[in-house]
Amino acid sequence: MSVPEPNLPSLATVEVDREQEIAHIRDALRNLRFGAVNVIVQDGVVVQIDRTEKRRLRRAESKS
Repeated sequence: MSVPEPNLPSLATVEVDREQEIAHIRDALRNLRFGAVNVIVQDGVVVQIDRTEKRRLRRAESKS
C-alpha cells in the first residue's frame, strides 16, 4: 500500500509567490523617508507587511 503524497506547491509556484512577496516589500519601502517596514514571516511565508510612516513637520521660526 502506498502513502499518498501531500499536495506540495511546485517550485515555479514558490518562486512566483516569493517574487510577489518581494514586490510587496518594495512597494512598502517606496517613497518612505522616515518610518519602518515590518515583515511578519510564519513557516517561511510572508503573512503580513506593516508600514509605519512618520511625517516631520517644520515649525515656523519666530522672529523676535
